[in-house]
This record gives sequence, structure tokens and C-alpha cells, in this order.
Amino acid sequence: MKNFTIDLANVLNLQNFSGVIPLFPLATVVFFPNTLLPLHVFEPRYRQMVKDIIDGERIIGMVLLKPGWEKSYEGNPEIYSVVGMGRIVNSEPLDDGRFNIVLYGLKRVKIIDIVKDIPYRLARVEILEDVHGTNENIYRERIVELILKWNGIIGKEHESHLINIDTRLPLENLIDAIASTSVSNVFEKQELLEEINVQKRAENILTHLETKVEVISIVAKRRNQIVEKRNLN
Repeated sequence: MKNFTIDLANVLNLQNFSGVIPLFPLATVVFFPNTLLPLHVFEPRYRQMVKDIIDGERIIGMVLLKPGWEKSYEGNPEIYSVVGMGRIVNSEPLDDGRFNIVLYGLKRVKIIDIVKDIPYRLARVEILEDVHGTNENIYRERIVELILKWNGIIGKEHESHLINIDTRLPLENLIDAIASTSVSNVFEKQELLEEINVQKRAENILTHLETKVEVISIVAKRRNQIVEKRNLN
């Protein structure tokens, strides 16, 4: 897919939002606000979905499938009710009808009801706004400290494992970016998506980062001990 630019003010504008969005369920994706999500759309019903919305609001709800989805995937398996809503900011139609698209995350939304389920689900949703508390800078400082510690231990020789996130982002965006790129368990991600209290999300991310740093510190210490022992021999 070619490089593209984003008119962010236009992308984020929800003044005329209809409140009804198509749902794209996947078993391995949880989509957060203010993140980018590239997708390869190959299944016929979701190719039709892209065609239907590409000249309209261009909005899709990425929804996580509940465990057991394999039994009824061709139909409408169970899904979680809190969804990551995003807008298509780039699309590439392929000759065989498939699409490559990129979504920009807009909001957390909650499904109110399903208004259509064939060939793909359309849902009426309500936007979930973040709830802020006091002293959020305390969380930011600790998060930044842990990111720097992690990156320092990992080092440039393992660049793909570095946490490369702009730590100047607003706290809610910072923790969503970490959740998107650093948390691997989709059900933990879903819990973070469902949590609208920014401080509680920050506490969860802090616990996640503290565990990662603790584990990598032990691994690094053990590795250094092995190297030192080899050098002595």
C-alpha cells in the first residue's frame, strides 16, 4: 500500500455521525482510539461492507469474537459489546475484489442493538467518552519511567522489541497506544477497551509494564551471568 496522509481534523469529525455502523468481527484484533489498523479484507461479505461505506461515513466497528466463535463463524457468532470504532483513511481495491484498508481509531462505542445481520451486521451504537480523574501526571511519569527502563534493557540490538511511542501524548492516548502495541493477550486488550476510567486503565497498564520490566530484568541478569561465566573460562 502506498504512503498516504491523514486530514486528522476531518477524520475525527463526528458531528453528523449516524450512530449506525457495520461490524467487522475478528478473533485476534482489539482496536483502540487514535491508533492505526491495516486490514486485508478478503471475505465476500466484508468486501461488500467496504464497498457499501467507502463513499459514505467510511466508519467500521472492529469487534472481538467471543470464545467458541469457530462453531458458527459463517453465521453471526457471539461478540463483545464494546467496540473500537474507526474510519477508513486509506483504501486500495485489488483486481479480484479484495481490499487493503487502513483504519484510524475514533472512539470506544457500545452496541445498543443490531439493526441488520445479513450479509454483515449493522449496529446502533453509543459513544463511550473517557472519564478523567485528578493527578494523572503521576501515572504518566511512572509509565514513561517504565518505558525508558524497558527500552534501556532491550537495547538497540533488539530494536523490534522496543516500545516506540510518543510519550508526550495525552495520557488516555498514551495508554491506548501501549495497550495496542505492547499487550499481546486479546482478552486483556478487550478489558482495557471496555474501561472508560482513564486512571484505572493507567493502573492496568502500569501493572503490565511493571511485570514486563521485572521479567526482562531477570532474563538480562541471567544472560549477563552466563556471558561472564563464559569469559572466565
